[in-house]
Amino acid sequence: MRGLRLPLMLFVAFRLSLLAFWPADQLACWSDYYYYYDIANWVEQGYLPYIHYWVEYPPLFPYLSLLLYRLTPHYPAYAAALALVQLAFEVGTFVLLFRLALRALGDKRAERVAWTYALLFAPVATWWLSFDAIAVFFLLLAVERWTAGHRTQSALAVGVGALVKWFPLLLLLVAARFRQNWREVIGYAAVAMTVVAMVLGPLAALSPIYTLASLRSLGGRASWQTVWALLDGNLGTGAYHANRLDPAAATTPQGNPARIPVWLTSLLFGALYLWMWGRPSRDDGPCAVVRFIAITVLVFFLWSRGWSPQWLAMLVPLLLLALPLERAVLYVVVLTFINIAEWPVLLSRGLNEWLYLTVSLRTGLFVLLAIELWREVRLVGR
Repeated sequence: MRGLRLPLMLFVAFRLSLLAFWPADQLACWSDYYYYYDIANWVEQGYLPYIHYWVEYPPLFPYLSLLLYRLTPHYPAYAAALALVQLAFEVGTFVLLFRLALRALGDKRAERVAWTYALLFAPVATWWLSFDAIAVFFLLLAVERWTAGHRTQSALAVGVGALVKWFPLLLLLVAARFRQNWREVIGYAAVAMTVVAMVLGPLAALSPIYTLASLRSLGGRASWQTVWALLDGNLGTGAYHANRLDPAAATTPQGNPARIPVWLTSLLFGALYLWMWGRPSRDDGPCAVVRFIAITVLVFFLWSRGWSPQWLAMLVPLLLLALPLERAVLYVVVLTFINIAEWPVLLSRGLNEWLYLTVSLRTGLFVLLAIELWREVRLVGR
């Protein structure tokens, strides 16, 4: 781990310098921070998420946000506190990425991966856009523990991560593919879902209506910033503007309905993924696992009716591990510029018609990435 010290020190110093030089509320002016703050403000009326109103996120972050709201006197302090909390998770992600790179790529390439990640803008943008840095940490923790052979610890990370954002649950599919036996998979899924149930269960017992509304909110959301959104004629960001006290509002689409039925896209992408999932593999090492996780995430992105710029953070560390570094960086940089073009450059100025260009470019890159990763998987398997 000696090669990690210098890039990690600069990684943290750069972010702390940003936080010291610019007020946190200004750095976060294009982000969802104030949106989170506004939701947490409901506590002033004695309302709690999942109990007195619905939210579109799994429960851990809304309660973390509420805690930070209570501990800070105003929004600038809240933004700074949230940034510092996320920085702690970012440091954890950085360390986990280095450990995965050591295991999969060796010492020299691991140092290159660490320096590259420290210099990329995408993780910095995610730090200020949303709370996805927390979800990325738990996703990588689950991957790192799996590749280290600690299945129960990996499943615990999946369970906790799913209570931040649902993405880590995708690892259940990968765990099933690289299983030693089905008993291992059942145990892995049982541990992860038990963690989820331990949190959602009490909330559902206290307020079944708002807990169910919160869980159903994403399923009832209209499409946004994807090819499906373009087909549906939805050129917005997908932001919620609904009455959180009305459970029915959680599943009322705020946009045009889907022109292509969701069941049909689910069937097509499910069949494609099942075909890839079922192909025999002769390699179950760390690289193979990471590559298939990256493919799983990409298939999910292509299927998903929505896209948020901060989701790129889920993909960045996986690409740095799964592809030759120069190619991975090229993909990440281009995707980052597409994200920046969308938000804040275009959408914040009402230039929503440019989504036809940015969405098409991003979708095309996702398809190319999936094909390239699949080729890597098949080449190793020969």
